Amino acid sequence: MSSWTPRRVLDAAIAMEWRPDGAIEVLADDYRLIRYPDWALDPAFPAAQVTRSRASRPADEVIDEVTARVRRWGLRGVAWWVSSATRPSDTEETLSARGGKQIDAVQILARELDDGVPDLDVPEDVSVELVTDERAFRAASMVTVRGWGRREPTGAALAREFTEVIRDLETWSNFRVVASVKGQPASSGGCTLRGEVAKLWGAVTLREYRRRGSYRAVLTERLRLAREHGAALALVQGRVETSGPILLRAGFTDYGQERCYWLPIT
Repeated sequence: MSSWTPRRVLDAAIAMEWRPDGAIEVLADDYRLIRYPDWALDPAFPAAQVTRSRASRPADEVIDEVTARVRRWGLRGVAWWVSSATRPSDTEETLSARGGKQIDAVQILARELDDGVPDLDVPEDVSVELVTDERAFRAASMVTVRGWGRREPTGAALAREFTEVIRDLETWSNFRVVASVKGQPASSGGCTLRGEVAKLWGAVTLREYRRRGSYRAVLTERLRLAREHGAALALVQGRVETSGPILLRAGFTDYGQERCYWLPIT
């Protein structure tokens, strides 16, 4: 019998929440609010987000407290993630009543790695490599910037990020891979390793290369490297209409959906 119970998987997902350099994190007793740095933002990734809320207080009281903090940051709204674990149970209903609109939905997906890595039938014209040098780093960065619609980083920012990537690779705390179609960079994705858990993140494919196998290559390589370096469980947030179906076919199990509401602040 597996030791990865649903509760253990979901606890691992919380423990692996992303806190990038330059972020402002508010860890209250009953919610987590984070203000992401500008370099991490893209059109689909808001600056202020409540990643979890489990309050015994009325939802309106918690929302008022959060929006007051976000208003002081000078932001026009907050993204609020809800799931079956969110408390109070009427948080989602209260957000909607106050003008919140659903903007995203993801599945919490996990796959045990004891039995190896799935064969995802990657086409022969797709290659994938670990980011270990500046050439591969720049290819992965280009895919990330274009794929997510982010601002072009400055030369100084690229140099700093490359240094961090190589430093993390030395300890295998984080790594990135990039896949190419007929030699042209097409997909990239990262992975954070912490104990037995591998958190997959940031996978994106350029529009012109979608449905050609490069995402499958990035997924397979991250799972292989994670297992090789001691991970027993892979975790990922898969979007319901894009990566989610691929991940389920790759043997991942659905541990519940999280929905994101955009709440404007007037």
